Amino acid sequence: MDKKSYIQVFIFLIILIIVTVIYIYYFRVSDLNQVKIEENKNIENVKGSDDLITDMSYFSEDNKGNSYEIKSEYGIMNPNKSNLILMDKVTAVIYLFNGEKIFISSDKANYNDNNNDTTFSGSVKMLYGEHRVISESMDLSFKNQTAILYDRVNYSDSLSNLSADRIFIDFFNKKTKIEMNDEKRNILVRSIINNGNN
Repeated sequence: MDKKSYIQVFIFLIILIIVTVIYIYYFRVSDLNQVKIEENKNIENVKGSDDLITDMSYFSEDNKGNSYEIKSEYGIMNPNKSNLILMDKVTAVIYLFNGEKIFISSDKANYNDNNNDTTFSGSVKMLYGEHRVISESMDLSFKNQTAILYDRVNYSDSLSNLSADRIFIDFFNKKTKIEMNDEKRNILVRSIINNGNN
């Protein structure tokens, strides 16, 4: 090989080494940075919540044969009150002794582990037979078999649709009380008329 060929091979090897080093350095560092960023995100999400629990569920039953099951995608123990669990993406079911079921879902809930009282908040939906209630907040007492739904309440069944400020439901006595915060305002009711044509 002549001198010119050696120089060309040498230059080619140097270019190949430079390209390889840049390629490895760029992609390895980028991957490592990506891993560090993901780790930092996870640390920030869980920061200050050592008691983070995923796929949590609680079940309880009273002496009358009613039972209550509540589940959430994740939650944490309230650092100020050990019996209070803060839940996210919540579903709950009340099984009444007569076979009826009440389905509840919401964005968040505060569940009291001592007495099963639960405050649901954010896009609360409750289905009870043909009854469907949507609100922003709901206080449930499993012991008393009562629920109070409030903040932008909308109720519907097969016959009517109404809007109110607050609905009180007694599951045991099957009584419902619908109220407005301002007594001068009327509850808005729309009737659904079925003319027999399906």
